[in-house]
Amino acid sequence: MQNDPTHFACYDAMRDADEALEDELSHVRAEEDAHRVTPVEAAAERVGLLERHLCKCKRLRRELLSGS
Repeated sequence: MQNDPTHFACYDAMRDADEALEDELSHVRAEEDAHRVTPVEAAAERVGLLERHLCKCKRLRRELLSGS
């Protein structure tokens, strides 16, 4: 059902995860722009952040929508 509260909870959790990812990516960009990390180091950090984000999204879907 589209108006199921678990769908809203999942949407909110995903939005929060997306916002956290954007904050983390912004930090990496700032570090790279300030030349505190190399472009290669920044890219590696972004890859790690994105991989963790995907795993978190899968976990959230599984946890929050498992009863749907």
